[in-house]
Parts: sequence; C-alpha cells; structure tokens
Amino acid sequence: MRRAHLHPLHSLQAEPGLEEDESVESLKRVAELISSGKAKNICLLLGAGISTSAGIPDFRSPNTGLYHNLQKLNLPFPEAVFELNFFNRNPEPFWTLAKELYPGKHFPTPTHYFLPLLHRHGLLKRVFTQNIDTLETLAGLPPDIIVEAHGSFANSHCLRCRREVDRDEVLKAGVRRGEVVRCSGNIKKKGKGEHACGGLVKPDIVFFGEGLPDRFFRLIPELKQCDLLLVIGTSLQVQPFASLVDRVPATCPRLLINREPVGPFSNLPSTRPTGFTKNLDKILHQESTGHNIGHESRDMYWEGDADEGISRIIDQLGWRDEFEELIENGKKQLEKQYEDAERLESQMEKKEAHTAEKKAKKGTEAVKEIVGEKTEGEDLEEAIRRQLRL
Repeated sequence: MRRAHLHPLHSLQAEPGLEEDESVESLKRVAELISSGKAKNICLLLGAGISTSAGIPDFRSPNTGLYHNLQKLNLPFPEAVFELNFFNRNPEPFWTLAKELYPGKHFPTPTHYFLPLLHRHGLLKRVFTQNIDTLETLAGLPPDIIVEAHGSFANSHCLRCRREVDRDEVLKAGVRRGEVVRCSGNIKKKGKGEHACGGLVKPDIVFFGEGLPDRFFRLIPELKQCDLLLVIGTSLQVQPFASLVDRVPATCPRLLINREPVGPFSNLPSTRPTGFTKNLDKILHQESTGHNIGHESRDMYWEGDADEGISRIIDQLGWRDEFEELIENGKKQLEKQYEDAERLESQMEKKEAHTAEKKAKKGTEAVKEIVGEKTEGEDLEEAIRRQLRL
C-alpha cells in the first residue's frame, strides 16, 4: 500500500538570515506572544491545506483538488459526492473517493504535530478542524481537544438500521478497494423474523443537507476565552465554520497561514501589519474594555505552505529538538500500527478467499453427486437442467 510520508524536517527549517526578513515578522510576533506567556489559550481553525503535504489533496485547488479529480466519475456536479440524496442513489463515487482518504494510509504532517506540542506545553485551548482525515488524532492530540466540525471517518453508521459499524468491518467490506460498504447486521421484520440488513453504510462525516455535530455548536463559546487565534490552510468559504474567525474577542491577535489571503485577512499584505508592534500591549490589555481596535492592529498574514510557516514558528520558540523527537516517535508508532493493520487485512483477505474456494469446491462436488456422471456429449449445465426436470 502506497503512503505519503512527511517532508524531511531539515527542508522545513528557515535558512540563515531569513528570520530578519519582513515576510516572517508576523511569525516572529506570534512566537513572542507564546514565549512571553501572553498567549495561554491558543485556538486553531484548520482546513484542508494542512493535509496536502500528507498526500491528501484539498477540495478546491485548480487541477489538483478533489473536486477537479472527481470529474472522471461523471458526477452531475463535484459536490454531489458529498450530497446525501445522491449518495443514497449512487454510493459508488463516494467510496471511490473514500479509498484515498480513509485513515491508515497517510501520515500526519509537521503542522499536525504542532498541535500536540502546544498541548504538551499547556497552551492549547481548542482545535476546530474542517478536515475529515483524523490526522490530528493520529498525531497524538487527545480527541477531547478536537472539534471535527464536518465529522470524520473515525466512525460509521448504517443509514437503514442506524447500527454503528466499526473500522474493522468497513475495512473487511473493501473500502481499500473502493467498494461500496453495506451493513452486515441483522434486522427484524414484522412477521418474518430476522434478515440481513444490507443498508448503505456512511462514515460520520457531514454531507450537504446534514446538520453539523452538536458538539461544534456547544463549544463555539470557548472561542471567547481565546488569546491567540491561528487560522491555517482554509479558504474560509464554508459556513458556519468560516464565521468562527470572528467569534474570538475583538482584541485577540489573529494570524492566517495560507497560500493566499482569505476572509478578514484579504486586505492584508504578507508582512507585519502597520502599527502591530506599537499597539501590541494595547491589544493584549484592552480586552476588558470591549474596545474594538480594528483588524489593522491585531491581524497578521503569512503567505506560504502550512508546514513551512509552522517550522519557522518552532525555530523562533526554540522547540526544534522537541518537535523533531515528537515527529520521529509518532512516525515510528504509526508505521508499526499501519504495518500491523496491513498484515491483518492481508490475512483476512486470504482467509476469505480460502473460504470462498472451499465453498465453491463443495458446491461443485454436491452438484456432481446430484447429477451423477454426465452422459456422453452432455455438458454440466445441461445435465443439471435435465436432473431438475426429472
């Protein structure tokens, strides 16, 4: 099974002298907020851009995004693959896509490992993510810290009987081969006893036409406690997630790390905002007044890939050795976990193939016993028909 691996860490480290470049001033200021102890309740808003270096394409990038790649499936429109009514009628496109996204194939990126590092230092309040790939959890971040706004592949349910379907059953059903997963449980039908369900299984990701998880709305108020907001790898186009950027206090510093400015950061250059340094103390100490000092004083933008931006922050914080050790240990654990899972899947496939072969052989022998020796010139199919007529 092919997997995407992490970038070599040395390729992500800032080159000598770049730390003084104006383009990294925003990252330096964020590092200062963290190292000075002024940022103690950091919240993050994450999008698909943090997973692209893991080999998972984002949705909207021209020529490379998931929606572009779905053209070969002849969908009426790209988003149909995540539309509930379309899934009920035609689930094949979704499961074709799911074989590329299902957990157990990709490794977390350096940006993902930044999350448990913040948590280890007692600085992380909450992570809101649009991603469904579960890489935040695989990087070692406790699930209770994460809000998966659009659900994830972590759990699945049958749409007919609502039975929870565990990961092993989904794997056994052939998700790695892009096969449609159906419920293997039994349901009771009035007057007819139990029979196989066979309903469509759907991972607990939010499709168009479905409501977001209750937990998402329940934890939004925590953003009022945020004293530093990091927005990374998201287009801020999908609501209500995009509105979260405005749920932090009016004086909370906000940094966007992205390939292009989006949302309230659209008018900012990828350099230090005018007046940010001068107004830093004002930003940090005026929250109690409720005075909105404006985005030109608190908002920052760094243009580039998520991993590179995070790597520069790591260097500014002096956390490089700890960061590399965290990634290396995490990668080793996942490699073993993935190898064990592959071995188990292979054993299951061989066992199923052997069982199917035995059944086929037994069936053939049973037919021969019923039919007896074929008459000369008569094939097996005709012999069976003749026996049935008798």
